[in-house]
Amino acid sequence: MSFLSPVYLVGAALIALPIVLHLMRRDVAPQLPFTAVRLLRVSPIERSRRRRLRDILLLLARVAALLLLAGSFARPYLAGGTSSRRTTVIAVDRSLSMSAPGVMEKARVLAKEAVDAAGTDRVVVVAFDQRADVVASAGPADARVAIEEVSPSFGATRYRSAFEKAADLIPDHAPGRLVIVSDLQRNGFDGSAAALPQGLDLVVRDAGGASANLAVTEIRTDARRLLATVRNFGGAARETDVRLEVAGRTGMTRHVTIPPGSSLDVPFEATTARAPVDVAVIDPEGFAGDNVRYALTDARGTPRVLIVSGGPGSTTGFYLARALEAEDESGSGFAVRTVHGPEFAAMPAAALAQYAVVAMLSTHGVDRRVRDSLRAFLGSGGGLLIAAAPDVDPSVLSTILDLQPALAARDRDDAGVLAVSDLRHPIFRPFDAVAANLGQVSFQRAWQLQPAASWRVIASYTQGMPALVERAAGQGRIVLFTSDLDRRWNDFPLHPAFVPFAQETVRYLGARAPETAMYLVADVPAGIPPRPGIVQTEGRTLAVNIDIRESAVDRVTPAEFTSMVSRVPARPLSQPARAAEQTEARQGYWRYGLMLMLAALVAECVVGSK
Repeated sequence: MSFLSPVYLVGAALIALPIVLHLMRRDVAPQLPFTAVRLLRVSPIERSRRRRLRDILLLLARVAALLLLAGSFARPYLAGGTSSRRTTVIAVDRSLSMSAPGVMEKARVLAKEAVDAAGTDRVVVVAFDQRADVVASAGPADARVAIEEVSPSFGATRYRSAFEKAADLIPDHAPGRLVIVSDLQRNGFDGSAAALPQGLDLVVRDAGGASANLAVTEIRTDARRLLATVRNFGGAARETDVRLEVAGRTGMTRHVTIPPGSSLDVPFEATTARAPVDVAVIDPEGFAGDNVRYALTDARGTPRVLIVSGGPGSTTGFYLARALEAEDESGSGFAVRTVHGPEFAAMPAAALAQYAVVAMLSTHGVDRRVRDSLRAFLGSGGGLLIAAAPDVDPSVLSTILDLQPALAARDRDDAGVLAVSDLRHPIFRPFDAVAANLGQVSFQRAWQLQPAASWRVIASYTQGMPALVERAAGQGRIVLFTSDLDRRWNDFPLHPAFVPFAQETVRYLGARAPETAMYLVADVPAGIPPRPGIVQTEGRTLAVNIDIRESAVDRVTPAEFTSMVSRVPARPLSQPARAAEQTEARQGYWRYGLMLMLAALVAECVVGSK
């Protein structure tokens, strides 16, 4: 018998405690002088044999409980007690490709045959896709029940996960065998090293697989169209119906013919509003899980811009909205929404996160409520465009943006014309040789400010005042234009350069990495079920899809599979601590020690109550 933590055996010395208590409890009658009987002979009270037996039993129960407690904490095990028994790990593939007609049924039959062939081996059943989980380890009957319950998931095939799990389940240098039951999809190796320790037997069982499969591999927008890419992974041409659904309502259906081993872009009319869409094909021969793909679309696939204007009846933001809605050479523009100050202040952070850029052209009705949501918006990479105007109060901007030092600005007449300081800046780079055209705009009024070191001057007026400045804010940016964009302080909105200037500024501010709304099944955030679909969580809408590499039908033979698995040396026996941990974990004698300790304590209570 050996112990994993022998230091706890020191606690066995506590057996002296109940012995001491028993000695202290010895009944010694005190001497009490009493006049009437002082001449009587002193005689000790004799203890009955029955009571003495009870005390001995109590002492033995307490000593046994302490010894068992110390021994359990020391984690006992028998070195080499189970080393001669072989372990058979049966790894059943549960990836998406196993959902082909008849494949999983055959895999269950093969796995049960492997249980029968294991004989007296210790049998462990593992279900795997991109991760491996132990589903049975109690015995052959438990293994057969667990095999019957294994069903295809939406995960991808990764043989490495099964190999690593088997290496952990089979002790070092102990006899073991790994039985792989799979459709032997070639992509399961994923270009990564698949290795097993030397001495671990590998048996491969082929459950068959699909020879044809259709899958929707991509959904994207192109100008005013929505394109769904459908791929034929089989070796023969296929005809199918491709159906588009928007927000759960069927839109239109296309009948297409897809050549063998090729992809086909199926066009649909683009949606006119932000909405979840899914595209589905009819494919009874392949895998069911990749027949539908989900996506989130914006209006014409463009960034969303929120313009904060003055009160009702105000025309603030008119020119900026029209400039952003104008289509550029690629046929794309921006999705623009205009709100008033009080409405903007009441927007929660989740609603504000739906926009790429906020253009603040007025601070009327904007109060401290917007501070937290705007801070979260900028912290997550959003862009803020501020244009000076009579409706914009610098002190309000300083308060809601926590600007330190506060923004100090005063109006100044006759600012001059615009002079670009940095032609390499992304806002002005598209102007290239025609940047001089910006100098034709006359600015009658502008803010005169002395920007702090945190602000960077991008462009100035000919009078020397900054015209366009920027600064970082969290992961986002703030761009401040020191004159207005509504033709009150200048004639910029009437100039041909206004539209490209507005679009490039907003495009620069919105050039953040978009908040991830598309996930693969294997990468979904915690709390979201790993299955394809449109998911609503914490005010966000997510699209979850399968890994398209799982849709391939290329397979390997069992001989090819075995040849693609490399062998690595088993871990040396110079790691006795690890070997001892593995042996102790398998035996688990400490559990029996604790149960016996509880039994001793129960016996002590019964005897002591008599």
